[in-house]
Amino acid sequence: MGRTTSGGGGGEKREREDAGGGADMAGTGNSPGPATDADTGPHTDTGPGPAVEAGPGPVLGTGTGCGPATDADAGPDADPGPVPGTSTGSCPATDADTGLETDPSSGPDTDAVPDPLPGAGTVPGPLPDPVADPDVESQPRGGFRCRLCQISAANRPSLAEHLRGKKHQRLRALRAERRAQEQRSLFVTGFARGTSGAELADYFRTYGDVATVVMDKEKGAYAIVELREAAGRERALAEPWHHLAGHRLRVRPREQKGFVYGPPTGRSPRREPLGPARLEQELWQVSDVDTQMSRLVELLELSEAERRVRHLLVTLFQEVFTEFFPGCAVLPFGSSVNGFDAHGCDLDLLLDLEPTKSLQAAATRDLPASEDSILSDIDLAVTPAPEVLELVATVLRRCVPGVRRVRAVPTARRPVVKFCHKQSGLAGDISIDNRLALLNTRFLRLCAEADERVRPLVYAVRLWAKQQGLAGNPSGGGPLLNNYALTLLVLFFLQTRSPPVLPTVARLRDMAGDEDRAVVGGWDCSFPRDAAALEPSTNTESPCSLLAQFFHVFGDFDLAGQVISLREGRALPLPPPDVPEGLKLGPFNLQDPFELSHNVAANVNEKTAARFGHCCRAAAKYCRSLQYSRKSSKGRAWGLTRLFQPGAVEPGAGNGGVFLISIPLDVAGGSRQLAGRGPWFWEVCAAIAFVLRDVLKCDCAAGKTPRASKEERGIPEDSAPSEEDTEPEMEETAVAGSKRHRSEVTNGSALPGGKKPRPDVPEEAANWSCAVRHRVWTGRRRVRRQLRHGDDAEEPEGDSLELEQKVSETIVGRGDAEGTPQPLLQFEASARPATTRRETRVLLRLVPSPTPPGPLFRDFFHFLQSFLPGAVRRRLGWGPAGGTEPQNGGDGAGGSVS
Repeated sequence: MGRTTSGGGGGEKREREDAGGGADMAGTGNSPGPATDADTGPHTDTGPGPAVEAGPGPVLGTGTGCGPATDADAGPDADPGPVPGTSTGSCPATDADTGLETDPSSGPDTDAVPDPLPGAGTVPGPLPDPVADPDVESQPRGGFRCRLCQISAANRPSLAEHLRGKKHQRLRALRAERRAQEQRSLFVTGFARGTSGAELADYFRTYGDVATVVMDKEKGAYAIVELREAAGRERALAEPWHHLAGHRLRVRPREQKGFVYGPPTGRSPRREPLGPARLEQELWQVSDVDTQMSRLVELLELSEAERRVRHLLVTLFQEVFTEFFPGCAVLPFGSSVNGFDAHGCDLDLLLDLEPTKSLQAAATRDLPASEDSILSDIDLAVTPAPEVLELVATVLRRCVPGVRRVRAVPTARRPVVKFCHKQSGLAGDISIDNRLALLNTRFLRLCAEADERVRPLVYAVRLWAKQQGLAGNPSGGGPLLNNYALTLLVLFFLQTRSPPVLPTVARLRDMAGDEDRAVVGGWDCSFPRDAAALEPSTNTESPCSLLAQFFHVFGDFDLAGQVISLREGRALPLPPPDVPEGLKLGPFNLQDPFELSHNVAANVNEKTAARFGHCCRAAAKYCRSLQYSRKSSKGRAWGLTRLFQPGAVEPGAGNGGVFLISIPLDVAGGSRQLAGRGPWFWEVCAAIAFVLRDVLKCDCAAGKTPRASKEERGIPEDSAPSEEDTEPEMEETAVAGSKRHRSEVTNGSALPGGKKPRPDVPEEAANWSCAVRHRVWTGRRRVRRQLRHGDDAEEPEGDSLELEQKVSETIVGRGDAEGTPQPLLQFEASARPATTRRETRVLLRLVPSPTPPGPLFRDFFHFLQSFLPGAVRRRLGWGPAGGTEPQNGGDGAGGSVS
């Protein structure tokens, strides 16, 4: 009779190698199960020697415990195969999976080596006809593929040679061994905490010889008991009641898994990152904006390989959670499946525990269903959500290979468990009470399928908002718009077109059949599930035209004074009729289509809402120019490429790599008092230099006058400016073909012949070469609060610029502990006046080095865009009126927009 293994003993090295060196359960945090074969060594011995703290299971990270195995036999070009450490066998991850070392002291005793299994160590011979092998499938374009080894063969001789090879024969033998092990294994729960493997082995030894016992050593929730013979397992299963030390054991057979081979280096293929340079190159090559928008969808959406990886993870989670919550369902929602997916989007999952609750209710009536549950001591129907979340988090930590950084967030609006998957790089959330999200996902998918223009428009608006710093909260919270809110904005816009592109939610509710009726949390979520049930739209506008109109509509939209309602397809006045209790109104009011008490944009602050309107107006103006609709013949940015550049659609903006900040300066007396490069302009330049150098602690040196492009010397010839700019008074040059306006100086005297005065100020005073050595744009709000309310005797009072200067000094002082750092950012800055009939302003032009700029420069630019105009006005003593005074002193809380 073999001896049990329960964590002690000194196993032989050969036995650990042959069994795959199963990792210790307590160390890997993975589900119970047998050892796996990493298939990395040259050995060919697949004998059934006892594993180290492990039982039966498939190869290399293919086991976690629950449900049928996933099929990863598709071709390598179209299918990433199983994610390393995420396949679906019944065992903990191996050393190659988790990076943990196997404890050499945890193997079985040397005298515990069982007798060889009949036929387990013999190598099956090849079939006479290689094509008849059950592991072989024919390829549509010729050739063959071995599903077991996941390789392709071009012809019959190559296939026959592969089937006779060592790798295929070894995997066939290993598969036979694993299947035999599964037929002898039991899944045991319900024993007391602290129960040892030896105690379990002694108990089950009454039914037959015990080969191995795999214990969950972290908290002792479960164990795998492998007997030497299948008959012993059948005798144990035939026993209706099992008790050990006063506890009733729940004993059931291990589910048989499909054998999936995961090579050690079989990582999921990852698409080349879509950087700004590649995006611009891809979009510039096409012929029109409509094609650009379609190409944008192709570049941003998930590839089939990425979808396959997510499907495998969902299947893996389903199998793991079924072990602990029988009958549960793991359902994906959100960006991954709503039709608007993008690279790197989170994997949002709903763990539906309602079927499990029903099983627990049946358990109270002593129905057999209770035997499948390991939660008989926990009533899910009355257990508080935070405790259930902690249970879910514990299962993730201990039983899902490759899952890292698991943490429960019970205080969120929708409590979730956050996690990351190491091998695939995916981040995700698991919620337990968010059925509305499932219906929201189906609704978005219905809209995406209803009209082919919806997806290109949504992708374009979302990327535009991200590039302008209006969306993309990096930590899941913040004052910026999220992708769901931007998608709803686009859908609302399409509902309001004449004729409409999409029906309203109220109209969809009327079209729903009996099978489509759904009420969740008291909210009517009825709508057709099939897009074929919708009437085709008679709207014939192109995607290019719709995008331009989107910016036009929201450029002048009263976001704070109305509520955007997708249910009614119109903006509701404040207070909205029949306003639901709990609807939080603010600077940006966007009502959820189903949960009417939820303002999707409630997190957006006044600054972001104002910037959204400003950026929409600038984009709408650019979309009226020929640069938007006509491809440049000189290789310049056009169409979407220029639209996606931060600040590039401001009046007077140049081509790619140029960022503009507008500083409004109009004061009492009209803009004509500030025409030309008079003393007022040099005062503004001095204020800009003071803010950059003294307030923000940038290294600023006099720079050379940059060579202005045609776009920066005036309004481009091929543009169609709006009415307010049809008579620009740009000081340097006028629009080509127009008469030149006579310049005026600050004293009102006009100079003949259009000559300009030459002030005694060097031209370099308007140009600077700048370097930024510290992240002075991050954490300013926290430091400012400390200075205002702390005990610092040197706390500045009165002048807000003095306070901002002190804030920068504090941030710089913290970073100078190890000496002067190297520059984080370098850029050239130049200022020039821009005067129209309505206003006078100074345009500050930033050219980063190198180009294209990275996320760090964009963070700095968006901070500077909100901070600099107000700071310059304060320096000049003009106050915030008429400027763009940032809230909270211009703290760069917008985050990265990369």
